[in-house]
Amino acid sequence: MSINKRFKLSTISTVMLSTISLSAMADAPVFDGHSDTQKFAVKSVKDQRYIVRFKQDLSGGKTNFNDFIALNYLFTAGAEPLFSLGEQQAMVAHLDEYSLKTLRGFSSVESIEIDPKRYLFPAIKSQQTITPFAQSTPYGINMVQGHLLSQSNTSARKVCVIDTGYNLGHPDLPYGNVTGNANNNAVGRWNNDGNGHGTHVAGTIAAENNNQGVVGVYPGMDLHIVKIFDDNGQWTYASDLVKAIQQCKDAGSHVVNMSLGGGNYSNSENTAMQNFVDGGLMLVAAAGNDGNSSKSYPASYNSVISVASVTSNESRSSFSQYNDQVEMAAPGSSVNSTYPTNTYRSLSGTSMATPHVAGVAALVWSHNTQCTNQEIRAALNATAKDKGAAGRDNYYGHGIVKAKDASDHIAANGCQGGGDPGGVQPVNGALPNLQGTQNGWTHYTWDIPQGVKEMSLQITGGTGDADLYVRYNARPDANNYTCRPWKNGNEEQCVFTNPSSGKWHISLYGYNNYSGVTLNYAYK
Repeated sequence: MSINKRFKLSTISTVMLSTISLSAMADAPVFDGHSDTQKFAVKSVKDQRYIVRFKQDLSGGKTNFNDFIALNYLFTAGAEPLFSLGEQQAMVAHLDEYSLKTLRGFSSVESIEIDPKRYLFPAIKSQQTITPFAQSTPYGINMVQGHLLSQSNTSARKVCVIDTGYNLGHPDLPYGNVTGNANNNAVGRWNNDGNGHGTHVAGTIAAENNNQGVVGVYPGMDLHIVKIFDDNGQWTYASDLVKAIQQCKDAGSHVVNMSLGGGNYSNSENTAMQNFVDGGLMLVAAAGNDGNSSKSYPASYNSVISVASVTSNESRSSFSQYNDQVEMAAPGSSVNSTYPTNTYRSLSGTSMATPHVAGVAALVWSHNTQCTNQEIRAALNATAKDKGAAGRDNYYGHGIVKAKDASDHIAANGCQGGGDPGGVQPVNGALPNLQGTQNGWTHYTWDIPQGVKEMSLQITGGTGDADLYVRYNARPDANNYTCRPWKNGNEEQCVFTNPSSGKWHISLYGYNNYSGVTLNYAYK
């Protein structure tokens, strides 16, 4: 549709429609009613930060993404560019209402999404720091079998810790084989940690086996540190996280630890995570500390290993979030590890469970470097100690990660013997003869199972003008959606790669009266 036509959307009102009776086919979108008559709440987009993804053809005849051409589009629209995510074909920018609507009219723009915030998951601290007189092994190291799988080659794999920084010079942490950088100018130096969260996480992964303090899962291993939070643990953005993972990749990391997250799904972030995994990285993130079934991101993307927390007796930690994206569990309650300045502390949280899994993944991979990231992941899932309900469940995932068992499994069965992550039965169907009136909304929901690689929704045919809106986990409206093609007529499509499992909401808005429209749906 034309830009002028779209300016009207902020002031239109919805009209109740008579209910359409549609038979609910298996695996098909299900009718979810019509909107109440109401005025749209006009939301100002001034100073909003967005991720603007461009189509693959935006290369200017070059192989790689062309920043200059992308900047030209942003400047033409009156946007304020912040930085490029070139590997993801995207730019990050501040957009006002005019620049947002202008960019949506450019054919080279793939999508525009609000850049959601990501937070440091707060850890429950012990009352005082710990000063051990000799080295002690935290209970979690034995639980995940770190003590049963030794590795003298500390450079066989590298883990990147995206967090609050690193207490460089701590007597129990690697020194000469640690690199790092600040994610941006606002967070301070990477080798300073005025918060403690990042130093604690790093110690669980790599604390030295040196007769003092504690010991990590993979003692003394190579680390790369990306300081993404300041010393106050101030929130960051999804785009900063994507940039941080690229910094990890550029530094030669193999495994990325993210003891952080947020509640808003982002298709741009999801796509970026999948691209990193397709490129060989293993991504590990905390499931969250709210103690309920809500999903945190990036942990709940299919490409990321979501880690739940258990106590010293292998029961679920009360704060650990549970849902169908939890993949494995690890010790996260009362974990002793390194802390600034040159001390030790006990912390609790899924933030503490996550580095156990990241460390185990690196340790197992270091003994089996011929295997891919996904083959190592499959082996960890296949050999995890089952807890809770038999098989995978929402509280423990596949179970508590076990380093020696996973490595032995690969030795006995080969890289591809770790089990198949599985797929889904392809679904392909249509809801025909849809109709609606001007300014009216018709809503559907669609349950997407785990393992879907691609999901598509398309409206086509008929007369009039219907608009397609799609949103994950909440009903879309004129201001909030995951995909909205905005085209003239009834030919619109939304395609998602590796979509999150769960409930997706599909809405048709009548820009004008429409009839005879078909909604095609498919996943595989």
